[in-house]
Amino acid sequence: MKNLLIIIMLLGSLGLTAQNKSKSKKEHKKELRGNFTPEQRADLFSKKMTLELDLTDAQQKKVKQVFLDFGKDKPADRENRKEMTSEAKYAAKKAKLDRQITLKRELKKILTPEQFETWENNKAKRPSRAKKEAKHYKRGGQ
Repeated sequence: MKNLLIIIMLLGSLGLTAQNKSKSKKEHKKELRGNFTPEQRADLFSKKMTLELDLTDAQQKKVKQVFLDFGKDKPADRENRKEMTSEAKYAAKKAKLDRQITLKRELKKILTPEQFETWENNKAKRPSRAKKEAKHYKRGGQ
């Protein structure tokens, strides 16, 4: 009886510890994502694309500039999304799609057709943020 009680206590504490780790891991990822300046993000994106697509130095500089412009134009109204009217949400979504179209056109000018096709394929393979979160919640995460 005493052993059974000890085992139950150990399993309970193990479960609580595992849940706390997932929350701190999520907060850590948020911190890492949020601490970069637009210049740092542009540099990281250009280096990642250089590794994936074998960009030349000139292409890397142009891609970095495109991502820098893309990052600086990003609107800062993400916090009050729940309070927005439907027209404001529509305008924000439209602006986001316009920015994505502009980015795609700029990258198409810089990259070779083979590199652009590879970039498109890699982009399509990446799961979206919404899919990642849905998968996380299906597994019982908070």
